Amino acid sequence: MVNKLGFVFLVVFILLSSSTAVLASPGSHNAPYWVKPGTFLEYRAQSYHPFGGGFIFVVNNTKVGVSGPNVSVVFRIVSVSDGLARVNVSISVYGNSQFPVYVIYQSNATFRPFWSSADVFNVTTTPNNITRVLLSSVTVSGQYMINLTSGWVYDLRGRPYGHTVLWDGFKPNETFAIYNGKPVRITEVKVLNVTVKTYYSTFPKPNIIFHSQHVKSTGAITFFNAFYNPAYDLCLAFIMDPIPDFNAIGVYGFMWTDDRAASIDEKLLREHGGMADGIWVQGVILANSSLSSGSKTKVTPPGTSELYILPAVLLGVVAGVLLLRYGKRG
Repeated sequence: MVNKLGFVFLVVFILLSSSTAVLASPGSHNAPYWVKPGTFLEYRAQSYHPFGGGFIFVVNNTKVGVSGPNVSVVFRIVSVSDGLARVNVSISVYGNSQFPVYVIYQSNATFRPFWSSADVFNVTTTPNNITRVLLSSVTVSGQYMINLTSGWVYDLRGRPYGHTVLWDGFKPNETFAIYNGKPVRITEVKVLNVTVKTYYSTFPKPNIIFHSQHVKSTGAITFFNAFYNPAYDLCLAFIMDPIPDFNAIGVYGFMWTDDRAASIDEKLLREHGGMADGIWVQGVILANSSLSSGSKTKVTPPGTSELYILPAVLLGVVAGVLLLRYGKRG
């Protein structure tokens, strides 16, 4: 059972495989079939405690901390032309009957609030000049571009941030992101020989998982993780920075966990003696899309590799300390 811990990000990332695992083939960087105007992908995470996750939003050169129990992320393809896709992404953080959304920033910061006054419950200022706003919900959004040949993300000024998280195209040791001016490599590309479940659908095996180098983000050490299904060439879940699609609109330090999925996985582990042929992915999970379930794509089976064991990863980050520390660094 997931404990209710105040001011704590609890990230439970359970990775299971059968007795045979394979190393993913490099694959193609070309955009998948579903990248067309109007397509949308929605990812969600639900938490049982005050801080399921959070991020830092850089607005007018001001760092604003946002955290709360639940999050919804919607990617929408706005247009496709000249080998580029224009994408709108919105990150909505919302509370529940017990826990609100927190927005924290330095009190002397100058920026226009990106939330509605109708959603505000309370505003306080701490002795160390930090303003804390409690809200029912808040949304951060922006647009960026994806090169459909390379998969790389650019902001609207043409600055590169790395490969989009929306589809596959990663190779081991390849530069995945440019984070704070430094390249970040993919360190692991693995295939899980298990069925993966999301709020949207069940995806048959094999399913691929990626890990990146560790980076320092907003006072914590994080690394990119994501699940993909090769048949649809689609991201099933992602967790933690670097996330180039977010970085391109000024969102950094993103970390979230879905407590409901974690509790389902824990139940499956108990019922199947620690190994189940079918897992719920963790992090921010695919919940809705405009994809057709009848779409078919050709998939080249990856080759066989050595047996490996992926340990469970448990990461706890103290949200209050993190946001306040980052606000001070301003």
